[in-house]
Amino acid sequence: MCLECDGWTADEVRQSIDNLIDQYGWAVQYVEDPNLRRCFGYTVGLAKLGESEFLVRGLDMAETNRLLNGFATSVTRRHEHFDNGHTADGPDGRKLYFSTMHGATKFALGAYSRYGHGTRVLEIHFMDREVPPSTPALMFKSVSAPVGHGPVTGRKR
Repeated sequence: MCLECDGWTADEVRQSIDNLIDQYGWAVQYVEDPNLRRCFGYTVGLAKLGESEFLVRGLDMAETNRLLNGFATSVTRRHEHFDNGHTADGPDGRKLYFSTMHGATKFALGAYSRYGHGTRVLEIHFMDREVPPSTPALMFKSVSAPVGHGPVTGRKR
């Protein structure tokens, strides 16, 4: 269940996320749906540092948190930078591909409400083989247990 579903007020949820951002530099918000393909999660807090937020779809909450916390740690602790078209090796050997997410205001609401429309969101895609030529429709599949650690916020619907 989500924090608000558990009786938290919107202000209490926002304060909890603010506390995680203050403590770690970011928080992860997860949007749950009975259909795993419609679930997604995203970071909140990296825009405050001048970096893009990350978003991933189709993973369960634990996998989403591990993946997003791992990349947020890379940005905040190791000062790595990710951008449109960048790739990384996935934990299961598949290539990860980062693309600027157009229309992200419909997804990363928590980030946009804090940092405005200048917020950039990079969507993480899971590729089977090589990165395809630029295309608006990239295919992705769920990935098994990526590494990472960090803050976890309650789920949202």
